[in-house]
Amino acid sequence: MIYLKSIRTWIFIIYVLLVISLSLTPGPQLNMFSNLWKYDKFIHFIEYFGLGFLLVNMLILEPVNNKRIKYLILFLLLFPVFDELLQHYTPTRISDIQDAIIDIIGGLCGSYVRNIFHVS
Repeated sequence: MIYLKSIRTWIFIIYVLLVISLSLTPGPQLNMFSNLWKYDKFIHFIEYFGLGFLLVNMLILEPVNNKRIKYLILFLLLFPVFDELLQHYTPTRISDIQDAIIDIIGGLCGSYVRNIFHVS
């Protein structure tokens, strides 16, 4: 269950909306980040590390069981693909399967790290 009264839930939702809005932003509007493209894969990893971390942070309000873990993993596998599909249909943006793979790895690592440091 997701608790809409929890600040953790709203931080996660805002972060997801930020990721989606960046994916829908045409390339020329992202020129302020042009010096960062050489670190593209690292940035993707960190972005989704944060997503995975915040997802577990939100879900950890209740005990995490196997069913919830399956949904968590499913989300972390499908959301990066959805994100890259958005970029494919955004003007002057390029989707990349390698980015999706790095996103998945980052999300799984972030969720794992948050689960290890389980301090409510």
